[in-house]
Amino acid sequence: MKKERSKILLVMLLCITMIGTALLSACSEPDPEEPEAPPCSPLTGETAEDGYDESSAERRVAAFVVENAPDARPQWGMDDENYPPDIILQGEVEGGITRTLWFYADYEKLPEIIGPTRSARPPFVRFSELFDSIFIHWGMSHTEHGYTGADKIFKNDKVDHIDQMKLDDKEDMYGRDSTRDTGLEHRGIIYGAKVPATIGNLGFRTTPNEYTTFCFNRITEPVSETAATQVGVKYSDRAYEDTYWQYNEEDGMYHTSNFENDLCRENLIVLSDETEYITKDGYDGPGSTGSVTYCDYSLGGGDGKLFSKGTVKDIKWQIVDGKLEIIDPSTDAETAKTANDENYAASLEAAKESEDGTWPIYNKYTIVSPDNDDDELTEEELANSYVLQNLNKGKTWIGWISSNNGGSVSSH
Repeated sequence: MKKERSKILLVMLLCITMIGTALLSACSEPDPEEPEAPPCSPLTGETAEDGYDESSAERRVAAFVVENAPDARPQWGMDDENYPPDIILQGEVEGGITRTLWFYADYEKLPEIIGPTRSARPPFVRFSELFDSIFIHWGMSHTEHGYTGADKIFKNDKVDHIDQMKLDDKEDMYGRDSTRDTGLEHRGIIYGAKVPATIGNLGFRTTPNEYTTFCFNRITEPVSETAATQVGVKYSDRAYEDTYWQYNEEDGMYHTSNFENDLCRENLIVLSDETEYITKDGYDGPGSTGSVTYCDYSLGGGDGKLFSKGTVKDIKWQIVDGKLEIIDPSTDAETAKTANDENYAASLEAAKESEDGTWPIYNKYTIVSPDNDDDELTEEELANSYVLQNLNKGKTWIGWISSNNGGSVSSH
């Protein structure tokens, strides 16, 4: 009888334990896992919802040299309805003029016509290397008379590039526009649809190596409380023309008519860099007087400005392991880590309380440690870390100005 009672008690205890476990399981749902950010364009932050083709990640960036002399405007493809450049870099080249370099995250998605295409300069080639770009141009500066030209940079750095001057143009990628009454140097164009086949014919590597990828906000927001609806960029004391931008609250973008079109960008970045003027004698190019003075940028890093959503913020920039980093100097790593922990905890609670367990999207700081790539950092590692600056999703214009030869930026 005692044995039977013991068996009954044991069964009852097991049943109570199982029921209790079931009740506890029903009452406490597992914590939701933080969702991964959807794949996005490394140059714009745009996702599939914005029309980003995720297969683009399998192809290299393409960089095109495009002229900016008055006779070259408006440039073909700059404000293309379907495929405007993801990033436009503008910097001084020689004689006080600026030139532009257009970056596309996918060389299979280009405007019908790009141009006028012009010749390569060393700083532009080096800048393109930060994005592992295939560099596309029409001619180049040459090394002689104490000047190091783009020809030597291409060779020494083993840059994949396409030069119309040397190309056996089987695909007819290059052409001349016949509608403008101006010199030949202002009418060289590229047919975007022909670029992929030409890259294939030349046997270039088409899968990208690691390159500069910006950090993007998940939620678009002002970068500071300092208003900046009008922006003026002066490249140097020698540059004869500045670039002016006006913020439009209706579309949340900066606009300029400097290129004789309505170019609009979500982000404006100004990078201040040291420059050197190098005079090359024996030059016999168009309009030459026997010499030319080139503007050479150091890519040494320095101060800068970020404009977005009608606001402005001071930034720092540097090149690390062949990649461009935009740094937020106003936030130290410890403060950023604390803010991330608090945001994470708040979002976790909100996800628990939501009916469908939806995880609220929030913006994060990206903390970079020179000693440790892991999330768990020691106090010493945290003290030596820095915070990367997030950009708002969208297209970007980069103005490259001289820190030692009169470059400046103004806004209000």
